[in-house]
Amino acid sequence: MRRIYVVHQWVSLICALFLLLLTLTGLPLLFRGEINAWNTVNMPQSGEPMPMAELWQALPEGEAAVRAAYPTKDILAVTPDDTDGTLYFRVVERGGAAGRSHMRMGGEQIMYDVRTHTAFDRKERIYRSEGVQTFMHTMHILHVRMGLEEGGRDFLALMCALSVVSIVTGIYLYLPMMKSMAFGTHRRRTSRVFWSDWHKITSIFAGTWATVMCVSGIVIVLYSVGMRDYHRTAHIAAMEHFAAQEQQAETLRPADALALAEESSPARDVISMQLPTASYPFYVFQTADPPVRATDFVLGEQTYLPAGGGTPLTVPVPAWMKAAPFFLNIHIHNHELFAVKIFWGLLILMTAAMIVTGIVLWLTRWQRCIAAAAEIAVEKRSNASWEEPARIALVSLVIFIAPIYGGWAGEGLALVLSAYLIVYFVRAVCR
Repeated sequence: MRRIYVVHQWVSLICALFLLLLTLTGLPLLFRGEINAWNTVNMPQSGEPMPMAELWQALPEGEAAVRAAYPTKDILAVTPDDTDGTLYFRVVERGGAAGRSHMRMGGEQIMYDVRTHTAFDRKERIYRSEGVQTFMHTMHILHVRMGLEEGGRDFLALMCALSVVSIVTGIYLYLPMMKSMAFGTHRRRTSRVFWSDWHKITSIFAGTWATVMCVSGIVIVLYSVGMRDYHRTAHIAAMEHFAAQEQQAETLRPADALALAEESSPARDVISMQLPTASYPFYVFQTADPPVRATDFVLGEQTYLPAGGGTPLTVPVPAWMKAAPFFLNIHIHNHELFAVKIFWGLLILMTAAMIVTGIVLWLTRWQRCIAAAAEIAVEKRSNASWEEPARIALVSLVIFIAPIYGGWAGEGLALVLSAYLIVYFVRAVCR
């Protein structure tokens, strides 16, 4: 027990500030969609969801509209957004260099509304407050990579791993400490005892969420590394496959190339297409299994097609990466309802409280008052010390997972159980 305590104490010290950074930067990012919608005054109004096939049917019209409205720009890629019926055209000034981007993220993106037949360049967005936009961008880069490049990202993944060790060892220490005291007990005999009791209860309520976020964050980093390697090896495989084949001189139209890709994978959605260039004479499509919800993350496989046509080649992703969508969705895409986001915000604040109370305990570790205060008359426990942590962990997991597989019914279940945990917490601390 003593060794576990030392491990918990020092591992927590190492990772506490970095976990607090991830927690506090995650709070505004949780409401990024709402904040960006409020802060952007000229953003086109979002439409209703649209089937992916219907979206792609508008590709020729969208391409023509973008080329007519922005004649000095070359189209590099097209990505549909079936949540609101928009085609995103990633473009670059003719003769210019393309910046780092992925699907709808990064680069210069022109939105084409399939219903209204209008094009809008996202570079032309006007903000109510540039300070808010700068703040949100800063929160994002701090949360993802600590304001650094890949080194910062990998370091934060290491801190997440240490945080999981801290939480697991903390639960191990909690169970014997609470054998006799009722759940939610908070004593006031000394300040250290006060902070210790609050550290216990915040850890029980926030521990499952913090563990899930840390584990899924680690998987996201591994996915990022694995996807970059997959793109590199898939490109090499495609070059070797088509090297011996005679290529047509005339380039297929994007709509015709898309039709070939759809025919080669009829049960899958095309979630993005990259157009050929003078230096890269291939169409590159990403195809994926249809999601449960339009907002879910899906894992795309690369499909290559020579610019002049032929038989598409799909390069499968490594088997281990097929688990990535679950973790990305549980980290980012399982809280669409605003009320569920409120609950997530409370969990973020609870996690921050867990960290702060832990730091206070570490700073006052030279005080030895807990043993003396343990004799205070408190409500005695009538059940096993593992029952409340297990119940809270189980309910929390249902809240996190149900929206991924249950659609809007899952969102509703998550909302009901979130309200249950809030009531459970209030009753625990008010006893």
